Amino acid sequence: MADEPEEKDPDEGAEGTDWKAMARKWEQRSKENAEKAKAYDELQEESKSELQKAREAAEKAKAELDELKAKAELDEARRRVAKSAGVPESLVFGATEDEMEANAKTVAEYARPKSGAHGHSGRFDTKGGSDDGVSAAKARLAREIFGS
Repeated sequence: MADEPEEKDPDEGAEGTDWKAMARKWEQRSKENAEKAKAYDELQEESKSELQKAREAAEKAKAELDELKAKAELDEARRRVAKSAGVPESLVFGATEDEMEANAKTVAEYARPKSGAHGHSGRFDTKGGSDDGVSAAKARLAREIFGS
């Protein structure tokens, strides 16, 4: 084994290698690479933050779209319920269609003319007066509100 040639470093010259010069050379290369690595890392961070901004904007837009869709669905349900119950749409409230139906049913029952309790027949004379002295304006208003 003593006869085997020793492997030499390619940068290593003869016995008179200037180790200080070699160290300076590799130190300089290391600094250059460190600067490039730092610039690369900064670029990655900038592009990452841009990507994050884009994601946040997309999430916000999706949330707004979902909110608008939900509102449109509730408005459509309100129209259907009001039409089926025969009450004005502005009197129908609720967060779900079931709540709206219950509300519309209650409004419709309340709006039905009642007879007997106060001696009022529940009918208004639509030609200018009313049975119990209710003015024509009140009669018209009642017809507009309750659709009768």
